Amino acid sequence: MLTTTGVAAAPLCDKSEIRLVNTMREIAQPYHANLDKGGRLFAKWAGLEQRYVLQLNQGDSDKQVSLMRGLLSTRPKCTIFNVEPNSDVAVKPMVNTANQSGAWIVTHWAHPAGLHPFNGNDQWIAHVAVNSLDAGVSISTLLVDAMGGKGGIVALQGRLDTDPARQRFAGLQQVLKGRPELKLLDHQTANWDRTAAFPIMQTWLAKYGKQISAVWAANDDMALGALEALRAAGLAGKIPVVGVDGIPEAIDAVVKGEMLATVSSDAYYQGSIGLAMGVCVLTGQVALPKAWPQEKRDFYLKLQVITKDNAGRHRGEPQVADYAPEWDCANLWRRSTGKAF
Repeated sequence: MLTTTGVAAAPLCDKSEIRLVNTMREIAQPYHANLDKGGRLFAKWAGLEQRYVLQLNQGDSDKQVSLMRGLLSTRPKCTIFNVEPNSDVAVKPMVNTANQSGAWIVTHWAHPAGLHPFNGNDQWIAHVAVNSLDAGVSISTLLVDAMGGKGGIVALQGRLDTDPARQRFAGLQQVLKGRPELKLLDHQTANWDRTAAFPIMQTWLAKYGKQISAVWAANDDMALGALEALRAAGLAGKIPVVGVDGIPEAIDAVVKGEMLATVSSDAYYQGSIGLAMGVCVLTGQVALPKAWPQEKRDFYLKLQVITKDNAGRHRGEPQVADYAPEWDCANLWRRSTGKAF
């Protein structure tokens, strides 16, 4: 097969030696569980089901780096890490570990400003970015429209040491700017967590009551925590709620009319595409990443806004047939919308 540069590449590893590693915070949250499902689906399709490893750091960035390093005592050069960083600061030491050990890494979401795969990081295959500002603007615009352009909003923020949380909230602020008829009543971080969001929403209902016209959440899990509080108060479906991630439970809530919308970056895809890139590199089916153009090493992923009108198309478990064409080495950038730098 020809590579992205038109020159055949020699395999770097026997396929039986390749190790696939998905590293993330946890799998208790549906988004992360779906990252794992996507990775396992790819591993099965690629015939590497027994070579799949899941690393969970429980929200500890130092642990995420330590787990990575601990695995590299054997066959580092045949190991591929697909990383959902616990925080921005975890990215650089993980990339440095890959560069020093010869392991391979693909990152998602955010990385520290000025740090890119193409700046001398030969083992950092790619960064698959999500335009979190656009996601924040999209859900905020839908929310404001559903409110009729006036009223009070409460907002649940994610972990404030992550770029996605900051950018999504910046999207809300951008939509609200210069519109005094819209009021941000309160905002707090619930750290992406449903159980943390539930009591915050209960407190807001008691404090603000009928002033609350809408609920904005930086991810679906927090949106669902807020929705549970609204259900308990008999307000589900009466106050619009938005989130981000497109997890199945949120999509079901959109179908039922209890949530207004969510935005999906497709966790199944994010949990698998980095592993697919790594396998293509290690089997010689694409050129070494250092030969790729910059826009193939740091790019934005296409997002899908999910509303009641199109939610039905996003329900159900992932199927190999849905993703196999994009795992093909010739189609690794099919979902790219362009450079992210």
